[in-house]
Amino acid sequence: MYHGTEIFIGASREPKFGHQVLCGLGGIFIEVLKDVQASLAPISVEEAHSMIKNLRGYKIIKGVRGQEPVNEDLFAEAVSRISALVTVAPEIAEMDLNPLLGSANAVVAVDARIRIEK
Repeated sequence: MYHGTEIFIGASREPKFGHQVLCGLGGIFIEVLKDVQASLAPISVEEAHSMIKNLRGYKIIKGVRGQEPVNEDLFAEAVSRISALVTVAPEIAEMDLNPLLGSANAVVAVDARIRIEK
């Protein structure tokens, strides 16, 4: 059984701009805190790191009160890879990976939803 902090990566296609990719705290936190960063694809790993560090809940990702931190390098790489995916597959209208479980050693998708439009 996986454990970790619930995080989120999403993407949506905007008619005039292409895909925007989002990241933040996942699970119920995304609905309650609405703490999300967004950027237009393509997104480099460095830009993904910046998005993660700009989250209001960044201290949760760093690990608080004895909680294991999320591996930021793996989280940023996943954001960048989702950006690359929607860039080469423009038929993806929406994508939600929520939650991903982030720990010091892994970032694992637990649930995913993808909507395709032709």
